Amino acid sequence: MISIDVTLFFQVVNFLVTLFILNVLIIRPIREVLARRRARNEALAGEAGNMRSAAARKLEGYEARILQARAQMASFRDEARKSGESSARTQLERAGETARSIRQEATERTHKESAAAREELEGRVAAYAESAIGKVLGL
Repeated sequence: MISIDVTLFFQVVNFLVTLFILNVLIIRPIREVLARRRARNEALAGEAGNMRSAAARKLEGYEARILQARAQMASFRDEARKSGESSARTQLERAGETARSIRQEATERTHKESAAAREELEGRVAAYAESAIGKVLGL
């Protein structure tokens, strides 16, 4: 049976003193370390969240710049294509005009040369006719 006497009182006091000493020497420092660790982890988590959001903003900015650069490249490409097509049309028109003028000059020259040859041959027709008749008749 449990006897209640002075030793029980000493044991309770001993238990409370031991509990106080353990609290002061072990439990409180461990709690402080855990609290500091928790605070540091929370701060690091907040910092990581800030870094993630900053990275997301930067990524959005980069993507926006890439889209803008692509649009600008498409604009430059379209302008270059239009300019090239316009230049090609202009060159083709010039080449066509040059070809028409060369053809016209050649046609005129051919007409002049054929008219000159016709006049020269018409002047010699009588002489050729006499020569041919002479050969046919044996003269």
